[in-house]
Amino acid sequence: MRIDTKAWRIDLSAQSFATFRPGPAAGASVPAWRAEAGRQWHETLRQQTESANDGWQFEVGVACELKSLGWTLAIAGRADQWRETNGNILIREIKTVLGGLPRAPDKLRERYPHHFLQLAVYCHAARIRPEVKSVIGEVVFVDPADGTIQAIALDEMAEQALLSQAEAIAAHAENRRESHARLLALPDRLPFADPRPEWLTAGEELEASTGNPLRLFVAPTGFGKTSSSLRHGLSLLRSGRAGKLMYVTGKGTGQLQVITELRRLATAKELRAVVLRPRSEHELEGMPNDPTDIRRNWSKAGIIPSKLLEQGADLGLVRQLGRMAKVPPWLITKAMVAEADVVICDYNYLFSPAQRPALELLPGWFESDHVLIVDEAHNLPERVAECLSLSANAAGVEDAANELASAQAPRQWIDALLAWSAFLQRLPKADTVDPDDRLEAIGHADRFIVLAAEHPLDIDTLPERAARVAMNTVLWQARLESMDAGWLLWSPEASTLNLDCLTAAKTIGERLQQQAHTLLLTGTPGPRGALAADCGLEPENLVRIDALAPWRHEAYRVAIDGRVDTRYKTREQHHAKTAETLAQLAEAEGPVAAFFPSYKYAESVAAVLKATNPRALIATQPRGLRPDGMSRFLDQSLQPGSILCLIVGGALGEGIDLLGGRIGTAVVIGPALPEVNALQEARRKMFEQAGAEDPFALAYVRPGMRKVNQALGRLVRAPGQSARVLLHCRRFGAETYRAALSPEYGDPEVLVDDESFLSWLRS
Repeated sequence: MRIDTKAWRIDLSAQSFATFRPGPAAGASVPAWRAEAGRQWHETLRQQTESANDGWQFEVGVACELKSLGWTLAIAGRADQWRETNGNILIREIKTVLGGLPRAPDKLRERYPHHFLQLAVYCHAARIRPEVKSVIGEVVFVDPADGTIQAIALDEMAEQALLSQAEAIAAHAENRRESHARLLALPDRLPFADPRPEWLTAGEELEASTGNPLRLFVAPTGFGKTSSSLRHGLSLLRSGRAGKLMYVTGKGTGQLQVITELRRLATAKELRAVVLRPRSEHELEGMPNDPTDIRRNWSKAGIIPSKLLEQGADLGLVRQLGRMAKVPPWLITKAMVAEADVVICDYNYLFSPAQRPALELLPGWFESDHVLIVDEAHNLPERVAECLSLSANAAGVEDAANELASAQAPRQWIDALLAWSAFLQRLPKADTVDPDDRLEAIGHADRFIVLAAEHPLDIDTLPERAARVAMNTVLWQARLESMDAGWLLWSPEASTLNLDCLTAAKTIGERLQQQAHTLLLTGTPGPRGALAADCGLEPENLVRIDALAPWRHEAYRVAIDGRVDTRYKTREQHHAKTAETLAQLAEAEGPVAAFFPSYKYAESVAAVLKATNPRALIATQPRGLRPDGMSRFLDQSLQPGSILCLIVGGALGEGIDLLGGRIGTAVVIGPALPEVNALQEARRKMFEQAGAEDPFALAYVRPGMRKVNQALGRLVRAPGQSARVLLHCRRFGAETYRAALSPEYGDPEVLVDDESFLSWLRS
């Protein structure tokens, strides 16, 4: 659906017209197997009809215009079956449904009003054709489980339903027009009472670069990238150059910071914003599944998404409302997203094939009218590759089969899942899958595609895990069939099969270029052109804006500790020296932040520290803490002489800004390279085959050093702050690693022995 507020025109498909519902059904999607079942039954009935040789046409293009509330709705679509005889037209729409047929016609009309609306569009378009005498329409329902067919004619109320739907869509468009008008009056506020000159300069440069749809904004941690980019995004909304702002992040913890920054620029009444949290966080026990019941409860409770947005409703309030109204909170949030000016969410909702429909099918969702801001864009290539990848293990599939059996799902699905589980069970741990096993995996995946058409599952009635496994089985077939050099099929563990994406550049580039404006944010862009290539963009098409931060230029004093080797095979030999170094720094400078590449490594060194320094104050970053818990951890642990064992790439190394100005000394224990495994080796070979000068650096050094730069960047976030940093591994002295360090860390000296270390410590 495309809404042109200046021309008062709405262009949309017949399906979009029919399925439009701004309330609890906003953005409802059809699972892949249901679509496949529909396609197969369309083809079956087409063949049957063609064999009768009775003048039928198929997939007939139809278009018409409707007028409502001053708006013009231009609707186009294709009717499944069409026969015209002497000015008399018969139109059929084929629809697959679950739950058994036949049923009372009124029940089907109530349950599937969108099917009759779509047919009504085609009948209306047929009636306005010249020399047409009569038009009859039929919705032909098919139960794919047993092939039962039930045809129901369009009744005399269809035309009125058509006009009512047109009015509802026009009212939605009018709301959008009013929203645009409201955004034109959006105040232009500064988020700080006294912004730094370089922050204001960056804002001016962002405005000056607006003519370029693809931009990269590079600024260090603490500069104010979030507030600067949000203010610029609101400027695009205010000027009418975009209709909605999407702010995507790689970590849920960052989303709360974004909404806080946004509220410094505009209140909830001035700007409708929503944080889209995962569906799992919305789940409540005892929620109804039947759409009719949900619509009734919605209406009874008087839920108005725009009012919730103006109240600044968060997930807690939405869950409370859903519990009282007996409406699934996820449906309330999606309806709010449809009417929001700003949507803050995870990368997945833009890039994951499984989660994209949650947004793309919302009423009026039109990405070429959006401004997209991508936070921590350096993480995007890895995250998108992860969400495109697939994994299955024998135990999980067997559990899903048992859950399907308990839910009385078709026996064919249960047997197929058990056979898939048995196949997975016998797979050994392997860096590559045997060709015969690959062919067998394809055979299982093909079977699931057939089952999806012949015995489609009603996902809404299934347990969550069973539904997730069933949905993934359908994805395997297409991925395995089209697998090329950009994918790795392997078994990281016994009884497990992974299909991992090696590079998501093509997918990322396509999605970014669909937006009206795309702004990538990062403090660690890597070598020039690297991030553009990783995101599937031509470097010359990605305009780069570099923010100045003169207060950081001499804020770091960095040295490389060449006394130790922290590679996996040798690090244990140096645990004592690492522990001694941390103790010396803590005694002289404490508190000290020690960044480790893993919990296991941190815990091993902490054990040596406790054994050699029983009175040492040591605190290890807890696993899985939310932002409030992380803040408490720091408050309790930051004491004179304390040693904080943190994880590179964890919440305190990236995404949560709690260290700036509170830690003056940091030690990075090793360059945090990715684990050497089949997946990383496949990526290295991919770079090698592409002719890269240093494939190892691309596959291992660059992602590891990016995490190091990100962690160090969080130590200095404002003028007057400074940090002493020790890069604790001789590998940091190699040119490949030095080149990957951010320029602001200078040209660190290498400490080759205890004497040079103590001299650096005393200086």
